[in-house]
Amino acid sequence: MPPLELDRLSQHNGGPLYVQIMRILEEQIRLAHWKPGDKLPTQQQLAEHFEVSLAPVKQALRELEKRGIVSPRQGRGTYVTDTTPLFQELIEKDRIPSFTREMAERGRQAHSIVLTLERMSPDDMPKASEQLQLADDDSLVFIERVRLANGKPLALQSSYLPNSRLGQIIERGLEGTEALSEVLRDDFGTAITASHQTITATAATPRDAEHLNIPVDSPLLLVERTSYLDSGNPIEFVIDRRLPEFNFAVWLRCS
Repeated sequence: MPPLELDRLSQHNGGPLYVQIMRILEEQIRLAHWKPGDKLPTQQQLAEHFEVSLAPVKQALRELEKRGIVSPRQGRGTYVTDTTPLFQELIEKDRIPSFTREMAERGRQAHSIVLTLERMSPDDMPKASEQLQLADDDSLVFIERVRLANGKPLALQSSYLPNSRLGQIIERGLEGTEALSEVLRDDFGTAITASHQTITATAATPRDAEHLNIPVDSPLLLVERTSYLDSGNPIEFVIDRRLPEFNFAVWLRCS
């Protein structure tokens, strides 16, 4: 087997092994070393290259799968999905995305199934930690929800918040009929005033398929959004994996 043209792991202050592997693989995908539809090296090949056991390789691939960057296919290996940005947008203050509001405007009833509401280590989601400019001694609040309209699941949404600012939401809880943006504003005095999001085409992972009732590899839109306070500090990072029928209008802020 020819050697893989990938960086090696750092022996000093490089973070957990799986995080290093995840970052190296994602960088190569973003740099088009592998393109959508390409098959990644096997787990064994990656383990041998990085000189680690299979465990951190498997965890790195699971994290990339959660983000829609790769997709495993039973008995065939792991493949790169389409992660090319379609466009980016900076959104008006009064049009910050709100699933609850958007569904109400369309005459549909919004509801959520809360799958996860917990604290997590920054190392478990480095991209969220980076987007939120998380302090070294801070952690993340992770909220995962299935978003439904008139009972039909339209999106699998993961929200990340700084625990130091909004950790009490875990003890408070979040009901299926509540809009997170309204809870942050009304209960925590945290009003989002601007958002920047990137919209990407991707394919459904097995987890998407399970919660959205669609076949694996079905087309999805991947929306990654960072929202900010009036001070300019980031307060929320969202990964929104939605059905194409959950479309949207683009509202841009004038400079």
